[in-house]
Amino acid sequence: MAKKQTESLTLEDVRPRLVRTAFVPALVAVTDEPDYVDDETVLGADDVTASKVGGAPFLSKEAPAPRCGECKQPLRFVLQLRRSDLPQAAQASLSGELLQLFWCDDCQSSGGAENPWSKGALIREVALGEPIEPGEEDEDDEDDEDALSVTFLRDWREVEDYPSTLVESLAAALAVSPKSEATRERLEALAEAMDEAELETLDGVKLAGWPRWVAEPETVKCKCKTPMQPVLQLGESAVVVGDGGTTWIVACPACGKKAYFCQQ
Repeated sequence: MAKKQTESLTLEDVRPRLVRTAFVPALVAVTDEPDYVDDETVLGADDVTASKVGGAPFLSKEAPAPRCGECKQPLRFVLQLRRSDLPQAAQASLSGELLQLFWCDDCQSSGGAENPWSKGALIREVALGEPIEPGEEDEDDEDDEDALSVTFLRDWREVEDYPSTLVESLAAALAVSPKSEATRERLEALAEAMDEAELETLDGVKLAGWPRWVAEPETVKCKCKTPMQPVLQLGESAVVVGDGGTTWIVACPACGKKAYFCQQ
């Protein structure tokens, strides 16, 4: 640890250790209602197999419309990622052809979002097979207006991403202790240099990279006790999900399980 405390913490020296590769998409908002078309939304049709937020999910006999594990009501579809849409370097984060996220508005709004393993949400990875239409029993008239709004995630590009410039976040990223006054001063100087160089944690939608925290940094542990790593971030500056805030899908590097959590 002594070496960690005395090493240089200048931006030039530690930048290679701070930078992570992230992938960000172009967000294409589509509606099938002409009255909803504006400068940010175009007229178009949904695609049940595409990478997107909102719209209709891909459903099959092997992957039917899911229900809440708490109240048994149909879960709301939130997100779908198609592995073939992602950059080659990011495709390993998915084990199935499609990753889907569903949740229950009622159960999640009552505190389930604080539990990554809540039965009020479902993350699943499915194969592309013969699609089926949602059954009448899974349709909800109150969701008709929401179903018209789809945001496609297309044309992913590679970018550099950096951790938060909070002293504690930088200390964790560099594996140093911020307890000594001298180390804290060097971390504060590093944070100032990062701000001047405009090295920020990317907001919005991204694969991998560093989490952009809304509140205090959190660590989600898998059921096997391994700290989970971020796979996807849905930041509210780009896509509003549920009651707002930022949502992450995280994965266990040991066993591959996936979970999600939110911050508001």
